[in-house]
Amino acid sequence: MPSVSETTRQTVAELLMKRGLLKFADKGEAGFKLKSGIMSPFYIDLRMTQSYPDLFHAVTDAYCELIGEIQDRFKISGIPEAGTPLATAVGFQLNASLVQPRKVVKDHGTGRSIEGVFSDGDKVIVVDDLITKGDSKIEAIKQFTDNKLVVDRFAILIDREQGGIQTLADAGYKVEAVMGIRELIDRVSKAGLITEDQTTTVLDFIANN
Repeated sequence: MPSVSETTRQTVAELLMKRGLLKFADKGEAGFKLKSGIMSPFYIDLRMTQSYPDLFHAVTDAYCELIGEIQDRFKISGIPEAGTPLATAVGFQLNASLVQPRKVVKDHGTGRSIEGVFSDGDKVIVVDDLITKGDSKIEAIKQFTDNKLVVDRFAILIDREQGGIQTLADAGYKVEAVMGIRELIDRVSKAGLITEDQTTTVLDFIANN
């Protein structure tokens, strides 16, 4: 299985912090509300990645190293909205064909729910930013299967380590992540980019959620 280099992982971790995409709630604040409804003391805003070329390049490299060589009849796709620019960059760098689910299906034109050229049975590597509980990934799978595409695996940048990978595994799907939240926090902590209190807050939250 392809692996992401130490240099790439460290670069991604440090740039996420330096560019302000890894955010921490101030003391006394409730934190950030996740899609699951959980209030989290930290938030990783990967939708902003595309605004920082150095980070975008590093993140794209990380996905490409994680995915490795693309086989015939494999497509790259992203989950709207966060996964769309990421998948586009990865497909371009890997010279791989892209297909893209629509978040809203139009009632005019072709009315397709997935754009791009594909055939029944083509396999898809789905690129997305994070995985938390895994619910949104399960929802996304149906859009692919309804179009007779086969989800081969998910390629994720950060696993928040809150059960999502196991949820997908129980449903029969594989998830590969560049790094987990514990590794991310360890890397930025050792680089002196976050405080000991911030490190403890994240690790305690993950241990209890």
